[in-house]
Amino acid sequence: MLAKLSNRGLLGIALLISFATAGLVYNFLSSSVQKPQPSIGETVVVAKTDIPPKTRITPEMVQISQIPVDYIQKGAMRELTQVIGVMTREAIVGGEQVLDRRLLLEGRQAGFTGVIPAGKRALTVAVSDVTGVSGLLKAGDYVDAIVTFDLQTVGDNVSQLLLQNLLVLAVNRESEVVQDRDAKKDASKDAGLVKMATVTLAVTPEESTKVTLAEEKGKLRFALRPYIPEEGVAEKRPVTPTDIVGVHKSPIQQGPEAPATPPAGGDKATGGGTASPNKSLTGIPVIRGTKIE
Repeated sequence: MLAKLSNRGLLGIALLISFATAGLVYNFLSSSVQKPQPSIGETVVVAKTDIPPKTRITPEMVQISQIPVDYIQKGAMRELTQVIGVMTREAIVGGEQVLDRRLLLEGRQAGFTGVIPAGKRALTVAVSDVTGVSGLLKAGDYVDAIVTFDLQTVGDNVSQLLLQNLLVLAVNRESEVVQDRDAKKDASKDAGLVKMATVTLAVTPEESTKVTLAEEKGKLRFALRPYIPEEGVAEKRPVTPTDIVGVHKSPIQQGPEAPATPPAGGDKATGGGTASPNKSLTGIPVIRGTKIE
């Protein structure tokens, strides 16, 4: 049948088949490719300007922006209240999303320096099992410091409650940062086998001088405070041995009475040149030779 068709007819049939094939391919490709759905935007915190590291974020430095979900980075902060007043750990470029890893959240991403409260200093003192509450202290506890001076230092044996409510930042080299990071390792370790040698406290600059002097010139001991905070402070009055037991005087020890010195001359019984110590002398003695009458 095709042989009876002219060349023009064959060309027309080829064109029809080509158009039909092209249409089928277009429909197949159109059905297999999904059209992208528009992303729904969400709010994130974005830096208005460049923020240097170790800078406390103010409201003028950040803003809320609407960003598509596909472009929101992991750890992006969503509310201004989460970042205002927080210290930056790393530099944040203007227009960049504020991420949690660039902030010093709860002081845990800055290492040990991040756990030191504002206005405080970290001061380490030596302790033993006795002065350090039998090794029961741990980071996060609160203690009172008691100092004792001897007679040669201050003129009397005296003990006083030096400072109260001191935060323990670390015991030996174990701080809350290390405890949180190695919680699984610490769970399998017997805490009783750890020998306490040092305690690091959070103190003000003025308190640091008092603690240092107390450790250098006296004996420093710590008292562990209860888990539930207590209101008020105890009286810081120095205590001496007299305050505890009062004044006590030892009785004067009297020695044996010395024998009376005998008068010159002999004794009647012994015939010697000394008189008897028991001889009672009354009146005027009369000496006849070697005898006394």
